[in-house]
Amino acid sequence: MGHRIVGFLLFAIVALAQERAFEPSMYDPQPISSQTHTAPIVAPSPQGFAKSLFLSHDPLPERVYRNQIFALTVKAIVAREDYKTLETQFDPSDSVVILNPQSPWTKESENVFHNTFYVKATRQNAQLPLLTLALLDGELAVESDTLPFQALNVVALNHNAFFSGVVAESLHVSRFKTSRFDTGSLIMVLEVEGVLANLEDFSLHGTLKGGIDSLLGDFPESKIVYFTIFEDHKERIEFNYFNLQSNRFERLFLPVVVDEGDVSTQIGLNPKESPFQIYKNASTLVVAAFFLLLFAFRKKILYLMIGLLFCGYYAYSQSPFSYITLEADTRIRIIPTEKSTLFFTTTEPMRAEQLGTRDEYIKVLLPTGKIGWVKEEHVRKD
Repeated sequence: MGHRIVGFLLFAIVALAQERAFEPSMYDPQPISSQTHTAPIVAPSPQGFAKSLFLSHDPLPERVYRNQIFALTVKAIVAREDYKTLETQFDPSDSVVILNPQSPWTKESENVFHNTFYVKATRQNAQLPLLTLALLDGELAVESDTLPFQALNVVALNHNAFFSGVVAESLHVSRFKTSRFDTGSLIMVLEVEGVLANLEDFSLHGTLKGGIDSLLGDFPESKIVYFTIFEDHKERIEFNYFNLQSNRFERLFLPVVVDEGDVSTQIGLNPKESPFQIYKNASTLVVAAFFLLLFAFRKKILYLMIGLLFCGYYAYSQSPFSYITLEADTRIRIIPTEKSTLFFTTTEPMRAEQLGTRDEYIKVLLPTGKIGWVKEEHVRKD
């Protein structure tokens, strides 16, 4: 009996052990199915994204003057190759102007680019806008990065009445010319060049009128053509600008020397009524009369021919240059440039005398006695 009980217990233990051997365990690997499944490609989460675009910038100026232009150099390291172009974007700002926001990036070395932007702080408490650089493959941005900046320390200059409004590394007047504007005033046209200069703010004070006719060049160098009208008793035009290299105001003086023989920029001076023209006409008549008198006394044909020649020259000088007709709505400019100040617009066709030409412009004498410039496309020659 005891042997049977012991045998039954042994049989039960063996059977239980075999059953557990076939029972799957939570620690055992799951069986692999004979059918293959392709796992979907999941975009990496931001935490797992491997950044490959890095932006940095050179140190900013410790102090910036209001309306000063300064250079902002940005460096980009790109550790990937699946892109074609780089696109820059600045956030809007009401206190800072980026003068060349679409400046192209220059490859400095393998995977390293740099760019120089020219910045103008228009008021105090200015903050540089965020810069975003995107790596584009066609229309798709494969990656982008944003570069924040610290606030700028912008200060205002204490200036006098002669301040032209320009802050620059250097500035000079390359050339200038003065002509008579009307019986009581003169006009001066000057060409001003500067380096890192806010020439668009250039202005001369203490004059009757003035303005920028054209703004040329590219940063860091630029140039303007400026005109100013002032009383004819002035002996010189003076102004100053703030020099960033010397950190002080620099004053410039332009002597007023009227070129009476040139009417290229005159409005109220009729060349036929200028003192030089009157003197020339009188001299011509005196010489003609002299030779005619010689002919009367000596009866030599040569004296008669010379006298008649001078008479013919005088008659030619008094004849009109050539008459033209200005179309209605023709704009008449002070000087022959696109952005010149307009002083008159015709309301109907008007006859005028043509005094000269310069490029696509014609100098005309109006029936009122004023002189200006018109585009030749608005002129019908008689």
